[in-house]
Amino acid sequence: MLTMLIDHIGLIFFPQLWILDVIGRISFPVFAFTTAVGFMYTKSIFRYGLRLFAFGVLSEPFYDLAFFGTPVYIGRQNVLFTFALGVLMLYLWLSFENMVFRCFAVLMVLLASEFFAVDYSSMGLLMILLFYCFYNENLKRDLVIGAVNVLLMGGRQIFAVFSLIPLHFYNGEKGKTGKAVFYLFYPLHLAVLAGIRWWIGQ
Repeated sequence: MLTMLIDHIGLIFFPQLWILDVIGRISFPVFAFTTAVGFMYTKSIFRYGLRLFAFGVLSEPFYDLAFFGTPVYIGRQNVLFTFALGVLMLYLWLSFENMVFRCFAVLMVLLASEFFAVDYSSMGLLMILLFYCFYNENLKRDLVIGAVNVLLMGGRQIFAVFSLIPLHFYNGEKGKTGKAVFYLFYPLHLAVLAGIRWWIGQ
């Protein structure tokens, strides 16, 4: 959450400070990993996906105001929609035993992410899938996630490989921070940033 906040502050108020963007690259892979882990451990996949989608809808006006200065901007959707699509993608991945059907289902979700222009789009969803598939294989996980960020995305996104360092400290146990903290933090921090942007513009 801290690296995401730094990233958003940089993008909105200090786009010339590239170091803030570099720090911010750490956040998405960590959230992609927790989305995959959340999918594995949730008691209800439907409620998990619906909760992500609902908070995505709640956060969208604040996201648009913070980044684009308008309550409605259809050119880009917030990252909670990416995670909700990720849950749908993993559900479809498990729903088919035939690999051709699996890949086709995943492809449809990847195309949907591009069509609806969710944050990190198809590359973000690909990371969620790879984190899920290589959950217990750290070396393969690091290699494929590194390849996505360095070879497929490039630019400053290459610094996202540093997110693999804190992920190595994950011990498979549930953390002390409740899930409600992130769900509330996301729309609230966007609302605060949107308010600051509005105040500066007055």
